[in-house]
Amino acid sequence: MAPIATTTQDIAADTIQAVKTALSVSASTSKTTTSHPLDPLSGVEIKAAVEIIKSHVQQDDSEAKIWFKHVTLHEPPKAELVKYLLATKERSATEGLPREAAALISRTTSGGVKYYEYIVSLDSDSVVSCQVVADLDHAPLDADEMVAAEEALLQDPEFAKVVEKLRLPEGAVVVADSWPYGCDTVDEVPRLIPMMTYYRTCSDLDSNHYATPLPLIPVMNPATMKLHSVEYTPIYGGESTETIESLWSKGENFPWEKHQPHEYKHDLQASIRGGLEPLEVVQKNGPSFKVDGRKVEWQKWEFVVGFNYREGLTLHDIRYDGRDLFHRLSISDMTVPYGDPRTPYHRKQAFDLGDVGAGVCANQLDLGCDCLGSIHYFSADMVTSKGDVKRMNNVVCLHEQDEGIGWKHTNFRTGNASVTRSRVLVIQMIITVANYEYIFAWKLDQAANIHLETRATGILSTVAIMPGETSPYGTIVNPGVLAPNHQHIFSVRMDPAIGGLGEGNTVVQEDSVPMAYDPKDPPKNNPWGVGYTVEKTPMEKSGFADAAPHKNRVFKIINPSQTNPISGRNIGYKLVPQPSQLMLSHPESVGFARAEFADHHIWVTKYKDGELFSGGQYTNQSSGNARGIKSWVARQDIVANEDLVLWHTFGLTHNTRVEDFPVMPCETHTISLKPVDFFTASPAIDVPPSTQAFNKSTLVNESCGSCR
Repeated sequence: MAPIATTTQDIAADTIQAVKTALSVSASTSKTTTSHPLDPLSGVEIKAAVEIIKSHVQQDDSEAKIWFKHVTLHEPPKAELVKYLLATKERSATEGLPREAAALISRTTSGGVKYYEYIVSLDSDSVVSCQVVADLDHAPLDADEMVAAEEALLQDPEFAKVVEKLRLPEGAVVVADSWPYGCDTVDEVPRLIPMMTYYRTCSDLDSNHYATPLPLIPVMNPATMKLHSVEYTPIYGGESTETIESLWSKGENFPWEKHQPHEYKHDLQASIRGGLEPLEVVQKNGPSFKVDGRKVEWQKWEFVVGFNYREGLTLHDIRYDGRDLFHRLSISDMTVPYGDPRTPYHRKQAFDLGDVGAGVCANQLDLGCDCLGSIHYFSADMVTSKGDVKRMNNVVCLHEQDEGIGWKHTNFRTGNASVTRSRVLVIQMIITVANYEYIFAWKLDQAANIHLETRATGILSTVAIMPGETSPYGTIVNPGVLAPNHQHIFSVRMDPAIGGLGEGNTVVQEDSVPMAYDPKDPPKNNPWGVGYTVEKTPMEKSGFADAAPHKNRVFKIINPSQTNPISGRNIGYKLVPQPSQLMLSHPESVGFARAEFADHHIWVTKYKDGELFSGGQYTNQSSGNARGIKSWVARQDIVANEDLVLWHTFGLTHNTRVEDFPVMPCETHTISLKPVDFFTASPAIDVPPSTQAFNKSTLVNESCGSCR
């Protein structure tokens, strides 16, 4: 990207004064008592950034039309942030860090559409930098654009002719979901939006149109909002590439009458099961957590809740019992490649975070539905395409949850038991990306463990197939409906601060391996053949590794400068990786090249400001040029006893089944970060005992013979 401007621009004084007045009013009426440099941009800050950018564009071209993609917090350089956090931790006097906004916009002129990245100072009301985005770097989709593309398609006269030719059932209404276009070439391709199309005959807007897919994919040009092309999809099983056009050539049509409704909405279902009594989560004394602004304290934990358009929920400055653990935790990226090799399905590969954004797609969570108990919600402000502020309420929920027994021991001689319940703090976000839902929940427990629970649910992305046909590339889930097989591959970014902010850390691979043994000549150090040892391999340079469950492989983040006084080992936290299947696309395919993070479970890089997204900044229609984690690893930086970042790739290979339709039951995967020689005893040993007086359980049918 070539810079086109890096100078401070003067903004209209009356506009800036109005924004500053709004900021002042907002601050005086805010319910929060503290602020943090990593707090998401407020609505008034977003509006201020918008006005600065508009003024800058108008000075260059007053006729240009501006479309805002995102306006988000530009996080301070880590070196400055660490200084600030250390000063606040030591309660030293310190000035707040500068507030800056990062923005992506498009400018449409007579010469076409160009995209620009902005960094804006909200303190000096100026443009810090402005760079034009390279032509091969395609901007992500946004909510307004996807809606506009569907509306334009359904009003397009050429597409209307195609729909007329389909001869759909009377009263059918066509529905079109915007999708990322994917990529199958390294050559330059214009930015496009394919539309997965369906129809519904029910008047209810929530009727399940995924049960009635159409055998075609229209493609829109978002620059003009005109129909670019129509791609007809294969309608037979096996390797056949025949489309509905082959039926038309014989005077036949797709047998729409074979389609059957398959509803998920409770109001549209024939019946709902009974016999389920309420299970109420009640905390009469209120929750155990405290929230101050976006800072949370609970059971020795302290952290700050962040939120942005792309990653959505982020956690910052994570400490336990006053000790630093992690600087930043986030879902960095994900990809969903589909396994049907036939055109145009071969391009079907979404990067939900990079192509659209988790924050953009975040749900408004409902009390008593998505989260149970005593709930605290965090909201966020986003920008619309016109530069207005969109308030997104309740995008993150915070609540406590009982997770069963925490620890227990019964003295078999006395019969006395000591037992605790495991209470966890859940920080949860749910996103909807067209048909699919993802539930991301960070869970902190009383044993100082950090868990990331990922749940996939929602509706399968379906395609049309001739009734009676089968396919090796998926499962028939409804008459005339094929659900193709696919993968969900996630990338988690962990920026550690084991032993203190600014301290060096090292990642060590540990394998449990059997000792050498020969029954004919037993070695002296393992005469009975039962011994095993732990092999430790420090990662000296940036690189990658893979899970190995047969070796009980874990990856420890240690502080080589600090030693546990009990064990004599370096303090640390270990990642227990998910040994899930990795990318199935061929290594020479474009799809494989696009998913830079998806061919290894573990990556270690040296920290560098701005390197947040393992798939690269621009994943939409990327062809392997996104400059993500592989380019960072290629630097071969020293990462031993350095400021490093640990990345974990995991996911699920989803070979579809009938039971996944009409809505897929949650598929759950969990990864964990656990202390290793970090404490001098179990951090959960002081958790209060679990007793009936505290828990107040209810006896059913006098079934307890010796309850105490």
